Amino acid sequence: MIGFARDGAVVSARFTSDEAAILVDLASQLVQLLSERGGDATGDLLFAQLGIGGSAAAPLDPALARLLPDAYRDDMEAASDHRRLTERALVERKMAHARAFASTLEHHEVSLDGSAVQSWLRTLTDLRLAIAARLQIEFDGDEGDDPATQALYDWLGYLQGTLIEVIDD
Repeated sequence: MIGFARDGAVVSARFTSDEAAILVDLASQLVQLLSERGGDATGDLLFAQLGIGGSAAAPLDPALARLLPDAYRDDMEAASDHRRLTERALVERKMAHARAFASTLEHHEVSLDGSAVQSWLRTLTDLRLAIAARLQIEFDGDEGDDPATQALYDWLGYLQGTLIEVIDD
């Protein structure tokens, strides 16, 4: 990967074909994981028409639980109500960002405008959260027991960090 660079409002980077394929595959896996929670579990027609809804129960999968945390950790009833009303829209936004992220990688060179940069930042964060859950990383300095997955997690952190550095300048 040739690092991120900024030219005015556009941020660009170049990836090898293997790097681009890995990122597209990861985004696809993220969409697939999130799609497990994308349906309207409430069965409420009005909610469906308004584009709101979701399960009242927190996800059992640790990666999904990290991506879709409870809004109220000390009040399970409020957390359940909040999740039931907001989860569907959150899942749809995360999936849209992951799809936008993947679509920018078609030619291995990316040129990102402001909304694409946001999709990249959000998707890199979601990928790292999901992988951290799989590695059982809870705190800074924790490392997983799978060196290949840990290397992937670290590489995504590098990408995220360099992107943030470029847009902060």
